[in-house]
Amino acid sequence: MGVEADMAIETKPFEILLAEDSPADAELVCEALKEHHINCSLRVVRDGAQAVTFIDSLDRDPKAPPLDRLLLDMHLPKRDGEEVLRRLRSTESYARTPVVVMTGFASSALPETGAGHAATVYFQKPSTLEEFMQLGSIVRRLLENNAATRRRQANDGGEV
Repeated sequence: MGVEADMAIETKPFEILLAEDSPADAELVCEALKEHHINCSLRVVRDGAQAVTFIDSLDRDPKAPPLDRLLLDMHLPKRDGEEVLRRLRSTESYARTPVVVMTGFASSALPETGAGHAATVYFQKPSTLEEFMQLGSIVRRLLENNAATRRRQANDGGEV
């Protein structure tokens, strides 16, 4: 079972929610994930209200696929990233979902805001395409860490 479990973990697409109101930035995120060969199912929402609705629908559905990562622009219309983070952290199933907080603004308060909600990484949106593509390697590294943890849990007979 160990090898089969490992194969299932590695081939199953990761479930990622991208909350980003800029179509151009959303496209850059998609390109960064593709460039780094991240096998994922990417759901894109354009405002904070849509993100909260999506999180609520996942939380109500026990058969919903697990949310492996939230990529969150902190400056969203309708509900800002802070509200989305609060809602995510208040759910039973997704309170520990790692988050990559993204923003185009340089502010020393934003990393603290993200850290207060257990955000995994703070990513300031860069001005060049090459720098933006680094987001893909950040997400890949975090997902690989998740997969390694799942493999250890499966091999140890624990919950996955």
